[in-house]
Formats: sequence, structure tokens, C-alpha cells
Amino acid sequence: MSPGTSTTNETTSLLIESGSGDPSSNVNVNGLLHGAEEPNATNTNRSDDSLDDESDLSETSSQEGLRLMGAGSNNGTATMTMTTTTTTTTTTTNEGEKILPIWNIICILSSSFAYGCIMTTLFIITLPIECERIERENDGIPKSVALGCFVAISGFTQLISPLAGMLSDTYRPPRQFQLGQRMPFLCLGAVLSVFGMLGEFVESYHKMWIPYSFFFFFHMIGLNITYAMTIALIPDQVPRSQTGTANGILAFLLVTGSLAGFGYFHLCFNGIIQDMYGLYICVVVLTTILTALYAHDKDVQLFMERLEISRSRRMKERRDSLPKGKKQEITKSQRRRRRRQLILGPFVLLKNMLYDPIMLMDKKTLTATYTIDIVENHDFFIVTVSRLFYYCGASVQTFFLYFVHDIIEVRDDPEAAVATLAVVGQVAGALVCYPVGWISDQFCGGRRKPFVYTACTLLGGITLAMMFAETMDTMTTLCFCFGAANGAYLTMETSLAIDALPTEYDDGPSGGNAQLLGIWGVAAFLGSAIGPMVGGPVLYVFGSSDEADDQDYTIQGYMLLLSLSAAYFLLSAISLRWVRKIEV
Repeated sequence: MSPGTSTTNETTSLLIESGSGDPSSNVNVNGLLHGAEEPNATNTNRSDDSLDDESDLSETSSQEGLRLMGAGSNNGTATMTMTTTTTTTTTTTNEGEKILPIWNIICILSSSFAYGCIMTTLFIITLPIECERIERENDGIPKSVALGCFVAISGFTQLISPLAGMLSDTYRPPRQFQLGQRMPFLCLGAVLSVFGMLGEFVESYHKMWIPYSFFFFFHMIGLNITYAMTIALIPDQVPRSQTGTANGILAFLLVTGSLAGFGYFHLCFNGIIQDMYGLYICVVVLTTILTALYAHDKDVQLFMERLEISRSRRMKERRDSLPKGKKQEITKSQRRRRRRQLILGPFVLLKNMLYDPIMLMDKKTLTATYTIDIVENHDFFIVTVSRLFYYCGASVQTFFLYFVHDIIEVRDDPEAAVATLAVVGQVAGALVCYPVGWISDQFCGGRRKPFVYTACTLLGGITLAMMFAETMDTMTTLCFCFGAANGAYLTMETSLAIDALPTEYDDGPSGGNAQLLGIWGVAAFLGSAIGPMVGGPVLYVFGSSDEADDQDYTIQGYMLLLSLSAAYFLLSAISLRWVRKIEV
């Protein structure tokens, strides 16, 4: 049981009873649900020694009473009846869902704090400083080119999210471990991130930039896996009645993580850039531990339930194939094999998590991993398209530095001015994101689209208003409003994506929650890339300035760019009209 949750006492019993009603054919498979494979020696009348591993996991993690009974002697089909004796003090909804305390949700999603802290400061502070060092030490490599290469590596690693999601959806932990489906991959991502950041720390100190790029790749792979699993924990562990609240907390943690990173840099930075990697490592380790403490038990329980769902159709075949009334003693070789598996646990896990499924993957499975079935997941596809349009519009912020320099005429230190605008927007987002999610859950019946429509309209209008800004005070006010609308949108679009997930469990390769959310995450990267690819040429063609007053682009070019961004925001809202689910 996670810390902070109520005490629960439950009676566990799992039986499979034949449709013929013959008591002699009853099979006790308590603990069998933890296996990753279906071994031949699964006779439920085995000796107690052969069930040590399964019974340990059952006693500590499952605490669920399940009884599978034959539906009748005519068809022999199996139905499931829940038999549970529970004493709990947890608040429940009218539908019987347990309401999680806010602190539990914060801890479960705490890894998003690390993601916000790292991703924001890494590309705004750390990498630009590192690229300046690269330019000073290598005359033939401009800092802009070096930064572009790191951004390209980061973008490429975004593609790991659907694959990691699919592997998580289809993962079957070895039976000797008490594991679920999300936490092993979240911890793997954290290990890869820490490994990459340690390498960056060392190579940055020694100014070895090729190895630095290698470790940066692993850092970003790990960070994307961790964040993909964090998002997948919301539909897994948070009741639907708290989805908006949870996503408000998620957005709040992302923003506060970003602000914490900026605050550390401005208050504690002593000119040694390697200190930033120390901050990143500490934040990743601490948040991963916090997430594991509060999410592990529920993760194991959900795996057992999902495994039962996926195996329920094969229960009759299993029952018929099991020899009746015959005990199979575990052999010495099986005992030695089990001991070796425990000793080589980490390697067994990695082989089970990555090597085995990747080796068995074919072209069809790989294609399904990166696609959405539009017929089965129509609403989720529409929400993903809406997200793509939003990030195309939000990418206008890429050109804020030039806008502040050319139009607001901040020529001395435009970088500091843009950083100030970014902090103002993030603070506004932090103030809005949680209340919007809470209001959506408590007073609007879980409706999301009205909030998205309002947020996109405000984002489009504020973007157009920036055409008329002439002072930093005006830009600061507009950026505060932009940040507030942006915080509301980020909370609601994540909630909308989770609401649009399939209600029935699907273990992949396509259609699982983590796999779909991985593709949804890639849409953000594509939008952030497509927006500048279109907006950059538009600004250059229609806004290039021939004047010699240190102005690179004219207001006409920025008007077209800002209008294009506003159009993207409106398309993001309009596309949601094709969502069929009425209650969202």
C-alpha cells in the first residue's frame, strides 16, 4: 500500500470452476497471474514450494478477491465474480471510485517536475552556453549549428515514446518479481537519464563534444520514456472523476519545475555549467523515488487485473489442459534456475523488457506501434490532430527574441527580456492550471471542450494583439494573459486526451493507453517543428528589412507570422467539433 493511503484488509481467493459443476475440476491459480509466460508445470495442485514466488507477490501486492466460476453446464463459459472483504476509510464517488488525496496525485506525477526543470532550462540556458563553448574551441562550428544539432537529436528521441508505450502495454514481468507495467519502464528511463547526464557532466568538463552528444542522446531517450510513463499513470491510477484535477497538477508541476530550474540558475549558478547537470541528476533521482513509493503497489494490482482480462478467454483451454489429481514436484534443476534468476535479476528484467519483445517484433507490429486506428480510436485521433495545430501555433514563441529586438526595440539585452517574458507566462500558467482542472471536474461534469474553445480563442486573440505592442510593459501584460490561457489549454487538452482513450483494456501493439499517449506526445514535437518550418520562410519572404537601423524584419512580416499562429490556434479548437463523445 502506498504511503498516505488508507489501511485495507481484504480476503484473497481465486478459483476456476468448470461449467459442468464438477468440484474435482476446480483449479486454484492464486498467484498464477504474476507469470510472464504459461509454463507447462502450472498444475495448481503443485507442492507449496513451487508456489513460493507467486504467493509472496499475492500476499504483498494483490489484495484483491477474485472468483472465476462457470456460467453453466451447457456452454462451459467462465464468468468472473468479485468476492472482497474490505475495511477502508478512503472517500469514494457515487460510482464507487476511490478519491485520491491531492498529495498522492502530486507524488505519483512528481516525475513531471523533473521533466519541466530539465527540458526548459536545458534548451534555454545549458545547451546555449555549451554551444558557445563549442564555437570558441572549434572555429568551424557556429553555435547556432551546434544548437540545431542538439535540437535535432532531441526531436529524434521523441519517437521512442510510442515504442516505449507499446512495450509497456504488452509487458509481462517475470513471476519472481513484484512488478507492474509502468514503473519498470519509468525507472529504466530514469536510469538512462542519469547515465546520460553523468556522461554529459564528465565530457563537458573535459570538452569532449562527440562523446557528449552520445550521452545527450541517452539522456533524452531516458527523459522521454520517463515522461511517457508518467502520462500513462494518469488513466491507470487516477479516477476519471479526478482527471481534470490530476492534469492541472501535472501542468503545475511542469511549470514549477521550470521555474525551479530558472531560480537555481539565477540564484546559485557560479559560472560552472557542470553544476546544472548535478541539479538535473538530483531532481530525477528524488522524483523517481517519490513516484515509485506512491505508484508501485497500484501498478502491480492493475497488472494483475489486466492479465486476468487478457487470459480470461483462454481459461477454459487452460483448465482442460491441466492434468487432474496429479502433483508435480519441483526439481532441483528448476530450483537452481530460479535462484540464478533472482541473482541475475536486473539482467533478466532488461532481457524481458527490451531484448525479447524487440527481437520478436515484426514489421507489422512496428507499423502498428506508430499508428492510430481511426475507426476504433476516432476521438483520440481528432484530439491528437488538435494538439498538432496547437503546437504549430505555440511555436511562434520561437521568434519572440527577434520580435522583441525588431519591434519592441530592446537592443541591449533582448535575451534577458525574453527570459523575463517566459517567466511571467509560466507564473500565470501555474496560477491557472490547477483551478481550471478542479472546476472542470467539480462543476462542469468533466466537460473539457468548452475550456479548450475558450483557451484557443484567447490564445488567438492575444497573439493578434501582439501586433500592436510597442513597449515591454504591453508585452509583459500580453504574455501574462497568454500564459494563463496556455495553462488552461494544457490542462484541458491532456484531460481530453485521457478521456478519449478506449474504455476497454487493449494490450497492444496498437490501441493501448501508453502507446496512444506516446503518439499524442509525438504530435507536440511535429507541431513544434512544422510551425517554424512554415513561419520562418514567411517571415523572411514578407518581412525582410532593407533598412540599416539594426532591424532584421519589418512589422508586416511579423503581422503575417502572428496571424498564421492565431489561425493555428483556431484550427485546434475547430477540429474538436468532430469529437463524437458528447460528455467531454
